[in-house]
Amino acid sequence: TKQSSKSNFCINCNIQFGEYHCAICNLWMSNEERPYHCPDCGFCRVGGGENFRHCHDCGMCIDKQLFADHNCKVGKYMSNCPVCQEDLFSSRDASHELPCGHAIHWHCFRELASHDSRCPMCKKTAETHERMKPTWDAMAMGISLQPLPPELCKVVTIKCNDCEKLQPRRSWHFLGVQCRHCESFNTVVERITMMGQDAHDFLSRNGGDGGDDGGEEAVVQPVQRRQRQVQQSPVVHPQGTIGGGEDVAMQPRQRQVIQSPGVQPQGTNGGSGVTQPAATNGMPSNSSPRARRRRRASMVAAPPSRGSMSATPPPPFG
Repeated sequence: TKQSSKSNFCINCNIQFGEYHCAICNLWMSNEERPYHCPDCGFCRVGGGENFRHCHDCGMCIDKQLFADHNCKVGKYMSNCPVCQEDLFSSRDASHELPCGHAIHWHCFRELASHDSRCPMCKKTAETHERMKPTWDAMAMGISLQPLPPELCKVVTIKCNDCEKLQPRRSWHFLGVQCRHCESFNTVVERITMMGQDAHDFLSRNGGDGGDDGGEEAVVQPVQRRQRQVQQSPVVHPQGTIGGGEDVAMQPRQRQVIQSPGVQPQGTNGGSGVTQPAATNGMPSNSSPRARRRRRASMVAAPPSRGSMSATPPPPFG
């Protein structure tokens, strides 16, 4: 029978169409979810009207038990859930308010918390400090029981996502770096200022951590001092030490002459500029030119002639 949609009963047989009826939304449904119409939201919600109170700043019905302490933010629910991207304002699923002020579906938050405890929007910790304190204490205990070897030590500058404070001269660990201000492990490394043995020595002098005094200058100065010492140290070459710390490389021609048997080049004495004569083939250098020619001729064998290769050997010298 055709009749008006504003009625919940049939005009002929008087049968009730639904346990709950809203003449504004034209909605018929059962009372299992305890629906109610919110005039400020403009449509029906579930959960019982006696348990919720509408917040005009947030634009949402808030649980009365949480209304006094909720983080009131204009337009907070006029957005999509950061996990499932469903509209939070018109969704029938319960919403959860994070400590940072962002909103998310309650069932999406439970799935997210199984592998990440941060807000997907601002990366702040999604739980309260009291609930995260036992977890942070366990992480700090694990760091103290697993010290890093010197070659893996690092001195870093971190930033805490929770309190948004920058902290230099901190000891890095693969389990995390704890914030000194809020005790959170929700930190990120902004800069690595020292690594390896230098970082190990620096942390040993400061009791395992850099402290807050001095900033990054206390970290950079030891590194610069060590670099200056390396630059000022003399360079040792295979044929000796060239004074003054100059990086003088041996010429290729000199290496070939030195490696030749029986020939020694003339060299300098430690960069003093005094030239010393070199010995040749084990004989003194003050030999006559005729003797030197004889020795040179004896070292170089004459190539055989083309005809001597098929003929009989030549007669001996007589």
